[in-house]
Parts: sequence; structure tokens; C-alpha cells
Amino acid sequence: MKYDFDLIVIGSGAGGSVGADFAANLGKKVAVFEKEKVGGECPNWACVPTKALLSVADTLEHIKFAGKFGVSVTGTTIHYQKIKAWKNLVVSRTGAAEGEEAFKNAGITLIKERAWFLSPHEVEAGGKTYSAKNFLIATGTEVLVPPIPGLKETGFSTFKEAVDFDHLPKSIFILGGGAVGLEFTQIFSTFGSEVYLAEALPSLMAREDKEVGELSADLFERAGVKVLTGTKVMEVRKAGHKKIVSFEIGGHLDKVEVDEILLASGKKPVLDIELEKAGVEYNPKQIKVNEFLLTTTPNIYAAGDIVGPYQFTHTGNYQSYIAANNIFNSKKIKLDYSAVPRCVFTSPEIAAVGLTEKEALEKKIKIKKAIVPISILGRANTSEEFDGFVKVVTDEKGILIGASIVAPSAGEMIHELTLAIKLKANASDVAEMIHAYPTFSEAIKIACANVE
Repeated sequence: MKYDFDLIVIGSGAGGSVGADFAANLGKKVAVFEKEKVGGECPNWACVPTKALLSVADTLEHIKFAGKFGVSVTGTTIHYQKIKAWKNLVVSRTGAAEGEEAFKNAGITLIKERAWFLSPHEVEAGGKTYSAKNFLIATGTEVLVPPIPGLKETGFSTFKEAVDFDHLPKSIFILGGGAVGLEFTQIFSTFGSEVYLAEALPSLMAREDKEVGELSADLFERAGVKVLTGTKVMEVRKAGHKKIVSFEIGGHLDKVEVDEILLASGKKPVLDIELEKAGVEYNPKQIKVNEFLLTTTPNIYAAGDIVGPYQFTHTGNYQSYIAANNIFNSKKIKLDYSAVPRCVFTSPEIAAVGLTEKEALEKKIKIKKAIVPISILGRANTSEEFDGFVKVVTDEKGILIGASIVAPSAGEMIHELTLAIKLKANASDVAEMIHAYPTFSEAIKIACANVE
């Protein structure tokens, strides 16, 4: 049978674009369907714009503490429209901003329409039918709106609106103590908003080592953030231009009045593309794939947030490459999630890789561990940055299986331990390696030397 394309990719984000480029480079005829902005969430609304805003916040923090170093700075003022213009400039410099032209130059057909399946080899979009021998589904996720009474009627923001506010909210209630919640807490609290950070679980960053959440909460509270862990939001209602959030914490009812409510409590997969007509099995959390990213239909693969287990751009890129390789090459590649770095760009940054201590114990692994505060380092002394630590977890033989870092540049530091875990290195191998002085990475060496 003759098809219109060798490969149709549904979604132009990390999970789709890498695979599309891979196939095009092989000389395949490729089409990408995208109903929203080319490039997906990361460059347009998530990773890139939030990091641009966080860079501004970090600059402001350094200015606030400049007096301690003998540098006099007078009269810092937030010009939010100029900050927004900076964010827009950053977004405009990403590859996604030139996405349509990039696809054209690669010989990829971009169709700016929503697509849904008619059969395992056909989709419909914009009133037309398109066929392909193979498909890669990369529709991603969308914000999960919790069933809180009055929430939809009162109104709320998601990360998409929050990076594009016209003005700085005087007060904001952030619902969700994971990576997204923490980064927006850092942004708005540093800019001067009154921030309430609410998390239903007993700690922030609950999936990471407990020390991460404990230190994060402490640092935010020192900065004036009202951290509300173990909190259940009961109701939301409007009062003029304000929003009133009622919640239960510690067995007591309380309420606050804020300008904005930001949802950062979770996401759900975008599944409304008639997967049943293509024979693709899925559940409410993800599309079902095997270790090669093949769905339950032989010619259809899936990648990115839609398949999990992570919702990172770097895992989406990785999966997209794996899927495209496995579609067109006889030598198949299996997924390997043994060393996936996880980063949160607060101040200081948070980074982790591998198993947490709790996960290792749940797997019945006999562990050794060590935790070292960065306050003992020469670099911390020279820069007056004492908050943070490096924690490493090994098996009983000393093989590294997990690590957590809270420190300036933790997102860069974590890759040393990511490589060590990937290569199944012993903690002693890292400890014996010469680390430059003075650096925050010395804490990695010390922690690995202290494993017991």
C-alpha cells in the first residue's frame, strides 16, 4: 500500500521533534501535526521562560546581598513589563521560535491542525485524511485541575499564564509543592509577592530524599513564604477582585485572601486523539508502551510525557530518538532509565539522580549513605553560600545507586554522579578522583569518601 508519509508525528515538542528530525535525516518523508505553538511546552511556556524569570530573580537576590560584600546598590526597582520583555526575548532565541522554518529546511511537512486517528494508518486533520506507514505519538500532557469546589468558577492560572502575567501579583496561592510549585515560589517571592505554597503531602518535593523537602521549606520560610504542607484545599470563592482560599491544615480550618491562584499540582496525558480506532491501549496516566516504546499497535510508537515515567524535556528527547531509531533501524534500542538527572532551579538549585534512600529501602537494598553540608567548603566561604548538602546512597558493596544535591549549580554538579551511577562506579572511585579547589563539587568527593 502506498502511504502519504513514511512517518507521521503527532506533537512537535521534545517527544516528537527529535524523532521527526531523525527520520528526515534518513531521507524519510515526514509530517508533524501541531495544533498549538511549534516546540511544545518547554520552549514556549515551561522550561525556557521559567528559567529566564529565575535568572532575573537570582540577579535580584545577589543585588539584595551585595552590601555584605562592600558593594553599595541603591534603589532596586521591579519593572515587570521589562522583565516580561526579557523573558520574551529569551523565548524568541530558542529553536522553537524558528520551528516552522527549521521543519521546512529539514524537509518535514508541518500541518498546524489537531489530528486524530481514523485507523492504524490514517489520521484526520482540518477536514483532510492523511496516511502513514508509521506513527509517533507525542501529544504530551496538560494541567490536571483538581476537583476543588468553586475553583473553576473563581478562576485560576497555570504555568502558561504565570509566565505571561502583565503585572506582578501582590499575593499568590500556589497549589503544589513539586518542581513547578517550587520554581514559581522562588520567582514570585523574590520579586516581592506574598506567596502561600500549599502541598497535600507532608513535605515539599515528597518524591525526593526527605532532606531536600526539609531544607526547601526552611529556606522559603526564611524568605517569608507561608509553607503549608499536609494541606487540603476545601473551597475557593471570589470576593470582588480577590480570591479566597479555604483549607484544612493540622486538623484546623483556615483561609487566605489572594490575588492569584496558581495550579502546580499535577498533569494528565492528552489522549483525545481517538486512540481506540488505532488499537492503541492506554490508561488515564499514559499510553501503554514496551521497552522499545512500541504501543500495542505494531506501526505506532509513543514518546515524551504521554508515556512517562518522567515529564522532563531531556527524557522526551531521549525517548523520541529511541522511538525513531526503533521504527526505521533493524537494531533496536531498549530504554534505560538507570541514570536520569532531575533538576529544580530554585536558589540554591536542587538536583537528584537514581534512587532515593526510601526507594532503595523499599526495594530491600542494603544501603550505605553519607550526607555532607556544603557549609564546610572553601567555595561556600568565599561566596557566602552556606545552605545545601550533597547526599549519596550506595548498595552494600559501595556501588553508587542514588544522589541528591542542594547547592548553587546543583544542576551542573549532578552529572558527575549521574555518570558514576550509569557506569556502576563505586563511591571510592569518585572519592579518589582529584576535585578542583575551591568548588562546590568537592562536597561530592567528601560525601563519597564518608559512605558508611
